[in-house]
Amino acid sequence: MTDVVEIPCVDGPLSGRSAWVSLDDDGNPPTELDQTWLWTEYGSELLDADVDGIYALEPIAGTGPPWRYLWLARPLPR
Repeated sequence: MTDVVEIPCVDGPLSGRSAWVSLDDDGNPPTELDQTWLWTEYGSELLDADVDGIYALEPIAGTGPPWRYLWLARPLPR
Protein backbone atom coordinates (compact mmCIF):
# COMPACT_ATOMS: atom_id res chain seq x y z
CA MET A 1 0.00 0.00 0.00
CA THR A 2 1.31 3.44 -0.93
CA ASP A 3 1.48 6.11 1.74
CA VAL A 4 -0.24 9.37 0.85
CA VAL A 5 0.37 12.72 2.51
CA GLU A 6 -1.43 16.08 2.40
CA ILE A 7 0.87 19.02 1.58
CA PRO A 8 -0.33 22.65 1.52
CA CYS A 9 0.11 24.66 -1.69
CA VAL A 10 1.25 28.29 -1.67
CA ASP A 11 0.36 30.67 -4.53
CA GLY A 12 -0.65 29.51 -8.01
CA PRO A 13 -3.86 27.75 -9.02
CA LEU A 14 -4.10 25.67 -5.82
CA SER A 15 -3.24 28.45 -3.36
CA GLY A 16 -4.83 27.82 0.00
CA ARG A 17 -5.57 24.20 -0.85
CA SER A 18 -3.61 21.02 -0.25
CA ALA A 19 -2.22 18.44 -2.63
CA TRP A 20 -2.59 14.77 -1.75
CA VAL A 21 0.53 13.02 -3.06
CA SER A 22 2.04 9.55 -2.80
CA LEU A 23 5.33 9.08 -0.99
CA ASP A 24 8.21 7.23 -2.62
CA ASP A 25 10.01 4.24 -1.07
CA ASP A 26 12.14 6.61 1.03
CA GLY A 27 9.08 8.40 2.44
CA ASN A 28 9.47 11.54 0.33
CA PRO A 29 6.83 13.29 -1.79
CA PRO A 30 7.48 14.28 -5.43
CA THR A 31 9.94 17.18 -5.70
CA GLU A 32 7.59 18.98 -8.08
CA LEU A 33 4.04 18.92 -9.39
CA ASP A 34 3.80 19.91 -13.05
CA GLN A 35 0.96 20.76 -15.44
CA THR A 36 0.31 17.08 -16.16
CA TRP A 37 -0.19 16.35 -12.46
CA LEU A 38 -2.45 19.40 -12.06
CA TRP A 39 -4.67 18.41 -15.00
CA THR A 40 -4.81 14.75 -13.94
CA GLU A 41 -5.81 15.58 -10.36
CA TYR A 42 -7.99 18.67 -10.84
CA GLY A 43 -9.03 18.68 -14.52
CA SER A 44 -11.85 21.07 -15.33
CA GLU A 45 -11.53 22.87 -11.99
CA LEU A 46 -8.47 24.58 -13.48
CA LEU A 47 -9.91 25.60 -16.88
CA ASP A 48 -9.75 29.32 -16.06
CA ALA A 49 -6.54 29.12 -14.02
CA ASP A 50 -3.02 29.98 -15.12
CA VAL A 51 -1.21 26.65 -14.86
CA ASP A 52 1.97 27.67 -16.67
CA GLY A 53 4.39 26.74 -13.93
CA ILE A 54 5.15 24.07 -11.35
CA TYR A 55 4.78 23.51 -7.65
CA ALA A 56 8.21 22.91 -6.11
CA LEU A 57 8.55 21.01 -2.85
CA GLU A 58 10.00 23.13 -0.06
CA PRO A 59 10.72 21.95 3.49
CA ILE A 60 9.23 24.16 6.19
CA ALA A 61 11.77 23.11 8.82
CA GLY A 62 15.09 21.39 8.15
CA THR A 63 14.70 18.86 5.36
CA GLY A 64 11.06 18.14 6.18
CA PRO A 65 8.53 16.99 7.00
CA PRO A 66 6.66 19.23 7.19
CA TRP A 67 6.75 20.42 3.60
CA ARG A 68 4.82 22.77 1.38
CA TYR A 69 4.54 23.21 -2.38
CA LEU A 70 5.50 26.68 -3.61
CA TRP A 71 4.24 27.86 -7.02
CA LEU A 72 6.95 28.84 -9.51
CA ALA A 73 5.42 30.51 -12.57
CA ARG A 74 7.26 30.17 -15.86
CA PRO A 75 8.61 33.48 -17.12
CA LEU A 76 6.70 35.03 -20.00
CA PRO A 77 8.49 34.89 -23.36
CA ARG A 78 10.09 38.14 -24.45
